[in-house]
Amino acid sequence: MNYDLDTKQGMVNAIMWTKKLIASLNDGGKWLVPRSGTVVTFDKKTQTATVDAPFASDPSVTRVLKAMGWKIVMK
Repeated sequence: MNYDLDTKQGMVNAIMWTKKLIASLNDGGKWLVPRSGTVVTFDKKTQTATVDAPFASDPSVTRVLKAMGWKIVMK
């Protein structure tokens, strides 16, 4: 599947995947992104994602969340 964020279809696919991920989590749930060690905590009520990237920046995570209309808070 195409997840190239620089293409329309890739961004659509990434958004769909991320929506499914968020739906599977409880409010306040956390997602650990293995490739970067980034931890994202989701506040579903306010659509705010708190991003903690202690090891490596992972701009694709925030790029997709912003495209979905989520507010990003960097920790």
